[in-house]
Amino acid sequence: MKSVLAAVALILGTAAPAAAATDFPVLQMNLCRSGLAKCFNQGGTDPMAKAASTIVAVNPAIVTLNESCSAETTKLAADLKAQSGRAYTVVWQPVGKKENGTTTPYPCTSGRGEYGIAVLARQDLGAVQAREGGHYGPQDGGTEQRAYLCAKFDTVNACTTHLSTKQPAVEQQCQDLKNLLAKYGSGTVFGGDLNLRYPGDPSAQACVPAGSFRKGDGSVQHIIADGVFGFGSSGKTSLPGTDHPAWRVTLTR
Repeated sequence: MKSVLAAVALILGTAAPAAAATDFPVLQMNLCRSGLAKCFNQGGTDPMAKAASTIVAVNPAIVTLNESCSAETTKLAADLKAQSGRAYTVVWQPVGKKENGTTTPYPCTSGRGEYGIAVLARQDLGAVQAREGGHYGPQDGGTEQRAYLCAKFDTVNACTTHLSTKQPAVEQQCQDLKNLLAKYGSGTVFGGDLNLRYPGDPSAQACVPAGSFRKGDGSVQHIIADGVFGFGSSGKTSLPGTDHPAWRVTLTR
């Protein structure tokens, strides 16, 4: 049908109608689930149920999770399928714990699995073609080794990270992230907690590769998209039990 319309348009000397842009929501959450930070179950509230209901309401194509636990992330995906019928593919990367020169996955408290970051992709985006995850070279000297993660799906590349709170590590990790996103290039989206603001010094904008744009929540959470995407809208949703709101950016493509 498209080829027929194009042929008719050529004969009549008019342009064929452009395909309508479709919404592509991306949702970023920092869940503060290690069990060690002060924000864990803030106010006595477990945020996981609200995280699930927020995802169901937004119906994001991509969810990026920071400060999550592997067992809770697996359960979250199962809850989403049960509540909405929509399946999400989970790609996981543990944060590192460095002791005596050896790095192992950082554990969450109370047997909730590994502590780390994750990408959840709605299954209509296709299968995982490849993943790349690990720990930054520059770290802040503490036990926790900050991690990055990118996953290539049939129709999109999705990345996340949670950067250090300290200088110079955060600025160095920001540059490494910029290079990583540039490598994945066209069709790449990112969500994460950069521990950098805009405006700021250093600025969160320093993590954005050429040809991409960034939308921040007014604090430290940001979503970055390659230029094949457009910007539609954004919004925050309160997430009791953690110290960050859920941050949504609806892209168009």
